[in-house]
Amino acid sequence: MTDRLNTLADSYLDHIRIAVKANDRGAPFRDFIDNWHAFRSEHDHHRSSGYRPRWFNNPNAATRLAMLESLDFRSANAMAIMTHARSAPDEYRLKYAARDKAAKLIVDHAVPIAVMVNMFFQPRADLTRDGLRALLIKWHHLGLLTHEENARLNAAGLNSKMPSDWDYMDVFARYRSVGIEAS
Repeated sequence: MTDRLNTLADSYLDHIRIAVKANDRGAPFRDFIDNWHAFRSEHDHHRSSGYRPRWFNNPNAATRLAMLESLDFRSANAMAIMTHARSAPDEYRLKYAARDKAAKLIVDHAVPIAVMVNMFFQPRADLTRDGLRALLIKWHHLGLLTHEENARLNAAGLNSKMPSDWDYMDVFARYRSVGIEAS
């Protein structure tokens, strides 16, 4: 990673620290965390050619395969959609353009942003750059789900929290708790 990207990544750790020290729970933590990830990522597809963070809501599996394959968790059903996009790209593009939910993929924070933010506000949280970086490296993981799998998480009340029996070990506990299997 270049010095410029390291500096940009560190700047978002500083934003987090400042917001927490100011007790600003309404700060744009999602932007801070996702931008930190984009700048520290070794994958260029998380940044535009001008080095701005790039995010993929409702990603197109036919055009974003490299990005999707770099994610930390990919459900078996999401991989089936990606396989379909690879083997029948024209058919997939038609479904995607028609907003067919069977072709819709969701990029999800395995540990929701709200959970990570609560960790920042713990009394003994290490708010140094190294401490924040360590926390984010441990907990910031992206998953790829289908529209239906995301709906299952929401129906279980897990769209912004971890399961009540979470042991703080399994980053992908939300997925396992609703039967979402990895590829």
